[in-house]
Amino acid sequence: MNNRVLLYLKWIFGVLTIIYAFFTAIYIFQIPAGRGDELLFISDLEYIETHGWIKAIKKNICIPYMLLVYPLTFLFQNHIALRLVSLILTLGMVFYFKRRNFLSKSFASLILFYLCTTIFFFYGTNDTLFNISLIIFFSELIFLYEYQKFNSALAFSALIMAFFTRALALVYIPVVVMALYLIYQNRWQFQLRLKIPLIILVVFLFFNIPSLISHKRLSYDLKSPPQSITATWVQRQYLAQLLINENKLEKGSHPTWNETENYLTLYGKESLPRGIKEALFFDFELTFKEFFKDFMNTLVLGFRQLGGVLVLLLIWPIISMLKSRKLNFKSFTPVIVILMIGIFSFIIISNVELRWLSPVFVLSLVWFSNLEHQKKLSEKYLVFNYLIFIVLVGYGSFRVLNKII
Repeated sequence: MNNRVLLYLKWIFGVLTIIYAFFTAIYIFQIPAGRGDELLFISDLEYIETHGWIKAIKKNICIPYMLLVYPLTFLFQNHIALRLVSLILTLGMVFYFKRRNFLSKSFASLILFYLCTTIFFFYGTNDTLFNISLIIFFSELIFLYEYQKFNSALAFSALIMAFFTRALALVYIPVVVMALYLIYQNRWQFQLRLKIPLIILVVFLFFNIPSLISHKRLSYDLKSPPQSITATWVQRQYLAQLLINENKLEKGSHPTWNETENYLTLYGKESLPRGIKEALFFDFELTFKEFFKDFMNTLVLGFRQLGGVLVLLLIWPIISMLKSRKLNFKSFTPVIVILMIGIFSFIIISNVELRWLSPVFVLSLVWFSNLEHQKKLSEKYLVFNYLIFIVLVGYGSFRVLNKII
């Protein structure tokens, strides 16, 4: 009986997700150019056109993303070229799972639901390139352990691409090291092909020469303040959390650069921490308090994107420990999801943005679908989970519909 109910619920979820995607597509076409971080990349393209690549790299740009977008600017407006690359990359991710024979109807519905809920995959920013690169790298690890299939050239090329795309990749180093260790443990199960990854590495190092000479570091997009401002992004974020705690600022908002500068002028340059390391220990009581607040808030907001999968992620390591008194590979995904939520909650004193967690959140859906395919999950849980997803897709459709009407 449960099996028939489950099939019916999956069908309903799939149909509703297609409707949700239709509404979301209409909404995306209505989004004006330059929304959020998209404006930064539009200005980067304009800077390249005006001053050339070398000066742009010295100024700091995302080289991989700009290389993909720039040719399209000869055919389309800058913001359209940016969004078109994001769309192509997203379709490329879907094609990747199709080639890996992993695009079942259930998984396709889950991925489509996630893309519609997050939307940022279709913005003209480098988030899409960064996230998909890490998604492919981590997914290859699952395919290695579960199906003894590992495309080393693709996995390491994707990893290199991620590290040249966003400095955020540095935050992922702990889980990347864990993944590399697991790959090394199973090195006899695949043929190591490093020719393409090494070529990509050399090419991007070559493109980074102007930045390496000028700044002694790779070129990444930086949300630099106006030239007259001495405040840093960390100081602005830290002040935002202080003002939010005092009910002087709406949650998720930031003070302006001028407001941050005025605060430093009024209370002194040492009143706010300049860098992340300093921010962690500037007021350890506040750091500790905000860690738990951000961790719980991320779980609540993450439930909107992952539904009952998030619940399973939290309890799976505990169940595994109780059953076998050790963690097996199937606990790898839950562990790195919890770890990354913890890391971001610890180092970011203000609001944790869920787009930063997209690589491990999508990996969670891969992990869940694999467990479902292997019949490792009870039908009662699956019924419960798809009921939640049906409610979430209905809620999401209602919200998007309100925006486009």
